[in-house]
Amino acid sequence: MHQIISLIAAVSFIGYCTAITVNIHRKHDNHHHILRQYQGVAPASRARGISGDIPDYPGNYGIFMHQEHPPKKQESHKSASTEHRKTNRRSHPISSGYESQVQFIRNKRDLGSGNIIITQHFSEKVVTPGEEVSLQCTATADRPPRFIWERDGVVISSNTDQRYTLGQMMSPSGVGVVSQLNITRSRVEDGGLYTCLAFEGESNTGHTSRIDVYGPPYIRTLPPIKVQSGEPLKLRCPYYGYPISKLEWEHKGKKIVSSTLPQHSRYKRTYFTTSKNSKNTRRKRKKRQLFESGEDGVLNIARIVKEENGDTYTCIVYSPSGEMARRSFEIQVVEAPELDELRVGSGLKEGQIVQITCNIISGDPPIYFSWLKDGKKLPASLKITERSSELFSVLIIKRVSLEHCGEYTCIATNHVGKVNKTADLYINVAPKWIEEPTNTSLLLGQRGVVYCNANGYPTPQIHWMKRDATLGIWRPVLDLAGGGVMSYPNGTLIIEVVSLSDEGMYACNVENGVGDALNKNLWISVNKPVHFESVGANLTTKMGLPVTLTCRPLGDNPIRVKWSLDGKPIDFTSSRLTISETPTHNGLNSVININYVESRDGGSYECRASNPYGVAAFNVHLDILEPPTPPLDLQVDSVTSNSAKLSWRDTISTHVQYYTMQYTTNDFMMWDTAKSINITRLDNEVRQSKELRDLQPAMDYRVRIASGNQVDLSPFTQPVHFTTQQEAPSSTPLGIQVQQTDNPGELVVSWLPPPRESHNGLLQGYHVKAVPRLSGEPVPNDTQTKMVKVMSRKGKQETTLSGLLKNMRYAVSVSAFNSAGNGPFSLSVYQTTREGAPEQPPSGVECRGVSSSSLRIAWQPITAQGTSLLGYSVYFSTEDGPWQNISSPHTELYLQALLKYTNYTVKVAGFSNYGLGPFSYPIVCTTLQDVPGPPSAIKVLVSSSTSLLVSWKRPEQPNGDITHYTVYVKPVSSTMSPQSYRVEATLETSLRHLTYPLSGLSTGRQYEIFVRAHTAVGEGAPSNRVHIDLSSKVVAGVASLGGPMSVGVGSSLLLVCQCVGVPPPRTVWYHKHNIITHHPRFTRNHDDSLLINNIDQSLSGNYTCLAKNLYGSDSVSYSVSVLPTPEPPSLRVTSHKNAIHLQWELPTKIGGRAQKISYNLTWKEANGSWQDAWSSKGTSIQGIQEYTLQGLKCGTKYSIRMTAANSVGASQPTYVDATTLGGIPISPTSTEWFWSNATHIYIQLSGWDDNGCEITRFDVDFKEYGSKVWRKADNRLPQIDQTWNHYISPSILNQPNSFVLAELIPAQWYHIRVSAENAAGISTSLYSYATTTVLGESIGPPSEFLDLNMLVIICSSILLMICSLTCVYILVKRHNHQHLTEYRNSLTAECKSERSNVTVNTPQSVPTDMNNRVYSTPVHLTADNKHELYEISPYAQFAIGFRTFGHVENQEVPNRVHLPGNSKSRYDSETSFQMRSESEESDCVSRTTTLKSAPRKACRVPHHR
Repeated sequence: MHQIISLIAAVSFIGYCTAITVNIHRKHDNHHHILRQYQGVAPASRARGISGDIPDYPGNYGIFMHQEHPPKKQESHKSASTEHRKTNRRSHPISSGYESQVQFIRNKRDLGSGNIIITQHFSEKVVTPGEEVSLQCTATADRPPRFIWERDGVVISSNTDQRYTLGQMMSPSGVGVVSQLNITRSRVEDGGLYTCLAFEGESNTGHTSRIDVYGPPYIRTLPPIKVQSGEPLKLRCPYYGYPISKLEWEHKGKKIVSSTLPQHSRYKRTYFTTSKNSKNTRRKRKKRQLFESGEDGVLNIARIVKEENGDTYTCIVYSPSGEMARRSFEIQVVEAPELDELRVGSGLKEGQIVQITCNIISGDPPIYFSWLKDGKKLPASLKITERSSELFSVLIIKRVSLEHCGEYTCIATNHVGKVNKTADLYINVAPKWIEEPTNTSLLLGQRGVVYCNANGYPTPQIHWMKRDATLGIWRPVLDLAGGGVMSYPNGTLIIEVVSLSDEGMYACNVENGVGDALNKNLWISVNKPVHFESVGANLTTKMGLPVTLTCRPLGDNPIRVKWSLDGKPIDFTSSRLTISETPTHNGLNSVININYVESRDGGSYECRASNPYGVAAFNVHLDILEPPTPPLDLQVDSVTSNSAKLSWRDTISTHVQYYTMQYTTNDFMMWDTAKSINITRLDNEVRQSKELRDLQPAMDYRVRIASGNQVDLSPFTQPVHFTTQQEAPSSTPLGIQVQQTDNPGELVVSWLPPPRESHNGLLQGYHVKAVPRLSGEPVPNDTQTKMVKVMSRKGKQETTLSGLLKNMRYAVSVSAFNSAGNGPFSLSVYQTTREGAPEQPPSGVECRGVSSSSLRIAWQPITAQGTSLLGYSVYFSTEDGPWQNISSPHTELYLQALLKYTNYTVKVAGFSNYGLGPFSYPIVCTTLQDVPGPPSAIKVLVSSSTSLLVSWKRPEQPNGDITHYTVYVKPVSSTMSPQSYRVEATLETSLRHLTYPLSGLSTGRQYEIFVRAHTAVGEGAPSNRVHIDLSSKVVAGVASLGGPMSVGVGSSLLLVCQCVGVPPPRTVWYHKHNIITHHPRFTRNHDDSLLINNIDQSLSGNYTCLAKNLYGSDSVSYSVSVLPTPEPPSLRVTSHKNAIHLQWELPTKIGGRAQKISYNLTWKEANGSWQDAWSSKGTSIQGIQEYTLQGLKCGTKYSIRMTAANSVGASQPTYVDATTLGGIPISPTSTEWFWSNATHIYIQLSGWDDNGCEITRFDVDFKEYGSKVWRKADNRLPQIDQTWNHYISPSILNQPNSFVLAELIPAQWYHIRVSAENAAGISTSLYSYATTTVLGESIGPPSEFLDLNMLVIICSSILLMICSLTCVYILVKRHNHQHLTEYRNSLTAECKSERSNVTVNTPQSVPTDMNNRVYSTPVHLTADNKHELYEISPYAQFAIGFRTFGHVENQEVPNRVHLPGNSKSRYDSETSFQMRSESEESDCVSRTTTLKSAPRKACRVPHHR
């Protein structure tokens, strides 16, 4: 609706208003608010046209630039000075149709109110003609805003173009309103500046972006632009088309501005905003007019003067292709109007003619006038005539009256401004009655009000006077009354409490100095309403006695009296009741006489009196005493261990003064011996109650009660039964004994139950508390409490406390508990736990080499609590050696006589008398280097007549990192020192030996050669010295040095055979004295080496390489041993509650040497993922490897996987499944742990056995007997602090000792489902239990009624079974029939096949269509089914009739289908039988009869399906 109104106003305004936006600063004051509501021209929100009531958006084509300084505050309009008129005119320039705009460039924060925000808007885009365009804006405000869309300042509506579609809806997120403008089949004229404006109340905001459509340039036409003189102007050219390369402005034929638009460069438009400082700079220039280009070709004119009226400005746009468009715009300069002071006559009187004149001093027409009275539009009821011309406007009031008085405002408006002036109109009016006073009657004791009101101008004064009856003079009312009387300015007289003295003659005087005063006398009388001196009375009498009821109302006559009993009128027709009334000087006496009282006469009597001035009532309550009846609804409200609260209610018809209550302990006690107590009745209680105290816990009681008064005692009620609750045991267990066990930190506690009379209920278990003592003081943080259920009703109880501190003295005490709580703890019995092994490994283990054969080991001491630490055991071993250990009482140890430069693994553990504690994390350290030993072997060969080849092996004891070798050579006969040659150790390759050629030697001489190895410490011992003669013959030789070699199974091994000799020798490889020829695992290389692939035990043994030439031979032998992978470990498992202990044997030795084995142990739960148990090797103790998996769940199945690995590889994994000790909770088999009253069922959770695993949670569901819906139960008892602090997981001790089902129905059977959960699983049990009656009585077993739903299920199941059996019977019958038919067809086919073979040349014997041949599977008969249908009869007729079912030669289908048991169908085709020869038929019959004895040969045809 708002959009339609805005559109109509905009269209009507465009006709005479410029489309160039004019922006004038708005003055916010009250008068301006009035002008905005009642201006003569369409408001800004309605007459938007090219522009609207929005800030300076790029879509506005004509904009006033207002001065920078803010306008002055508006002054009073009542001054007529010239200075004021100028100020007033400048303070209220308002553009007609474009008013209330805020200059956007100057201050963007003035864009709109802060309570409306555009959260999403469209952006600039360039589209091609025909493309769909969709623009969207989203705005949020306090209330849903409304939207207006503009293109180049012109409002867009659904009538603008059929291709334009407007829509508005709530945001999908629910926050804000979404408005959309969709343009289908876009054209070039759709281009321009688009603006979405959001309005909410007085606030608005908007967003503007340009949409360009490819096409030639064009400029839209605009009407003349109206501008206020002296204001700046911004002209925007409304062009469209794309691309646009240049925009120019012309004025009076001259180009004044030329802007190059950057659209053709990547089609991107940029904006710039002139800064505030630049504006100030322009304002200081002396030129009258300045033209500037800004913001996409906007023309800025600093100031418009009157002389420029009618000037035109021309906008020219160019496209890059040379196309041009131009349009001229006319400027009309308009002066804002200025008003003279309003002229109003003075000394006016009512009924005269009044004119109010409003004159124009200056301003350009057309000027429009409007008037307001008291800030609002002139009411039509005042009949004021308005006469206006071009320069003035007059209001004419023909008969002025008091209603015409007020403030009148004249508003003058033209196209550029709006101003107003205000004047006051007042007249003198004599007072007139609005409410003339009259004689009045007031009620005694009530609040009295008398009215006297008049109007006039000036406002008249009203005075009240009263005539003094004693002196006969008039005096002011306020003087006579003294207090409680008030006279208001409007003439109202109020008497707060009317008394008899307020009666008399009063006068109301009104005057205001104009005309005659008003005066009116009146009489005020005081009437007395009926009343009573008291509100009522109570009477008591016995049945059969007379009684009198009296009622005395007071007040003015006439007084009328009505009697009622319990709200009903009294019937006085009975002779027992009489009524009499006697007038008195101040009222009336009314008396009822009852001759003899009956029980029905008791109740509340009401005497209701009335007179013309009021109504009052007097109540008489009559109680009739008679023997009471027994109390009703005796019930037990609450029961504790030693008290019970009972309540009951009285019968209505009897008066009870006291009660007698009797109670006894059980049904065998007589009521004569029961305890009796008297109870006083409480009158103000609806239900009477009594609390019985000093009762015995867990005891059955019965109670009855009787009513009594002064007449007699009523019979006793039926007894109610209840059972007191249990109380915590009042005595401690007896005979407590505490003993040690063989395990450290464990004690065995035994005791006897407390005396029976102190149980105070059924004992459910015991709490055993162990408190450690240090120097006689308890350690509260380590206190442990364990709950033990009663193992037997009688006899000795016993439990084991484990997980205690080792070697610690404990104070052990025991208390019994039942469902009510814990009893007292016994006196402490002291015992000390056994000492254990240290629980922590040594920390800070350090190891460093001291020498080449010693290490220093140091560690931090262990703080062994509960253990007498004797010393430390240091275990160390080489990589392949066994563990060795040395004990020390100190925290430092030196290991001597170690191997040189060898890695040692070291770990440390503390030990006590009990044994070893855990080991520290193994660390590796190395002994220091030393000089190496001699090379283990050396060999020298003649490689030529002048050279030798030396080969050697590494030292067996390198004692460090070999840095290099030195080869020494000298002639044997020489006494000189030998020559040395340095050979780097890096030259040592996988050949397992090193070689070095010696050249430049002399033939025929004998040389001595030896080799030394070097480490960082120094030179080692020499090798064996070799003497060799250098001759010209080069005998074949093998430089490689053999020996034993070990290799892992499945790997590859390269055996080297480096040869010398002239001529070059030939080589042959032998394995176990057998020549190696072709073998898939052997490879002979070109360098005579042998590669063995995928080696196994069968390829172990001796390998020999033989080299031979003309002068001799040489060989090298290798002894190859294949090392296997370890066997899978053999695991032995020992299960504990939260741990699994593993043991496995050490692997067997290989070649007499122990293997260095590492183990990998992983484990998982049944359906979990594998987890690593350790990352280092295990602990060896007495030849057994062992490890304990800690922190496991109780009663849970685990899978364990272990592999053994050596330097060769890993073994196959060994899998073991083990279950930790414990199981799911064991539920009680009966309801002995249940107890109930009328609304609660108590479940003692101690009845559930945890089966070795702590119970972590109880869930209880229940439903009424016969119901289908289970309901989850919430426990209503507070939790009892019973914590077993040693365990980390929550247990039953963190749960309440009882579970209570509350808000149940009395005397109702329930199904109760209890689920107990622990780490091993969940145990669910179903019980049936009932609440008691309200009286505490038990109910019988539930009735076995037939459940309707169960009946429906049973009937449906029976019906479904019958249908299934019927279907099976039909299928079987069809199957048998199908087999019978197939067998008959088989016989027919066989006969036809034989005839066809015999008479193949007979034309009539050949079927006309072989596709109609019937094939079937033959039926094989057995001796057990002679009685069945398909045993063939030997008679020919039967056989012939049987053949008709084949129907092969005859192409006609039989008329009737054969049905079992219908013998007539066998002879339906007798005509066809005559075509057969008897020989053929008999042959077929004979074969049929011999079917069982002779197999078919020629009478078989293939069968197909």
